[in-house]
Amino acid sequence: MSFKSYITKKALQLKGVSSDKADEIAKQLENNPEIAQSLKALESNKEVKALFEKITKEIEAKKKSGLGEQYAAVLVMGKYKAEIMKHREALEPLMGLMQK
Repeated sequence: MSFKSYITKKALQLKGVSSDKADEIAKQLENNPEIAQSLKALESNKEVKALFEKITKEIEAKKKSGLGEQYAAVLVMGKYKAEIMKHREALEPLMGLMQK
């Protein structure tokens, strides 16, 4: 595993991603640099970035009120389903990473 993959894995783990999933994502990014470029393009999309910041804040608020992380995420993601679908093409590389 390269140093870049190691750092990616550790960063994902700090964000709460399981070790196995973080390792899998890091390997995919190392083997497919075009995915990383797609993700960088996503980061520069102001609408998508604002949407995910809003989603993250709402999930955190629900977690603080006592809901489990997965349940909170399902509730909030459902609320923003239409907006997420609007950006479906831009989010495709990210969704592909998370489903593998």
